[in-house]
Parts: sequence; C-alpha cells; structure tokens
Amino acid sequence: MRNIDNWDDIQEQQPGQFDRPSPGGYIARIVNVEDREDKEYLRIEWDFTEGEYKGNNAETFNRAGFWPIALIRSYKPKALGFFKAFKTSVEASNRGYVFKNDPPSLVGKELGVVLGEEEYVKGNGEIGKRLYVYQVRSVKAIQDGNFDIPELKRLSVKQPSAPKPGERFQPVDALDDDEDLPF
Repeated sequence: MRNIDNWDDIQEQQPGQFDRPSPGGYIARIVNVEDREDKEYLRIEWDFTEGEYKGNNAETFNRAGFWPIALIRSYKPKALGFFKAFKTSVEASNRGYVFKNDPPSLVGKELGVVLGEEEYVKGNGEIGKRLYVYQVRSVKAIQDGNFDIPELKRLSVKQPSAPKPGERFQPVDALDDDEDLPF
C-alpha cells in the first residue's frame, strides 16, 4: 500500500454517500437532448465543465445508470417565455450560435446553470434532498456571480383534513398516534 500520511485531512465516507455539488452557479455543457414532441418539451442532459465536479453527471450515469440532474424545458405556449430565456442563455454563451428549432444542434453547447436543492420522499418513506436546475443563465453571468441561489425547497406536509360536511366518520389511520379513538 502506498504511504498515506494525511489521514486527518480525509473525511470519512460510508457506502451510499457521495460528494455532490452544493446549490450555486456552475458552467455546463449539453451532452444529450431528447425532444419529447408529444409532451412539448426537451429533456436536456448536461455536465459540469470545470472545477471539482467536472464530468460528475456522466460519472454518476456510468456508476448508477441514471442521469442525476436533467434539465427540462417546455415549449408549450404557456412556457415559451422560459424556453426563450434558455435559448437566450445558450446563444449568449456560444459565440455565433443561433438556435433554429433544431434540438440536436444544442449538443456540445455551453450554458450556465444555477442549482437549487429540494426535499423529496425516498422510496423508503424518508425525506431526502436532491439538486435541481433552478435557473439557466449565460456562462458570463455565472462567471460574474450574477445569479441568486434559491432557498431549500421544502416539502409541504399535508395535515389530515377534517371530515367533509355529511361525513360521519374519520378514517382511523388519519388520526395522530397520540389522538384518542373516536369511540
């Protein structure tokens, strides 16, 4: 074994724990685009292009079989303003590039992404945190720090609702553990 003399500088890691980016601004490159015309959106796979997370999304895909942070951009009529913001950011980040309704032409283009963090319910019922693309900006905006990092998007916890008018009983499983049974 090679000599490792900096054990105090190494943080312990358990299986299933991975170093992951924190919310903030990053420079990215589009590596795949899937046009889902039936649902009117693009599913865009991108990867970090610099820093300690360079290539992180592809590494996760190769290790775990899924793309960790995809970007979805709808082109439904109600969402065209958001799609235009994406288009403008990509064009501003790639000199001479003009998007002409040709999704495959986006592959290889750079852009800036602002990542946020949100809570979600894991398969085992626990609450976890995951990253999502909060905003797309130009590479220059990211380099200049011209973006805001969103607050953690927390899950809203639904409380059991009161019986509706005309309902006589409340389901037993809707009661809190400390609440008395209604009979």
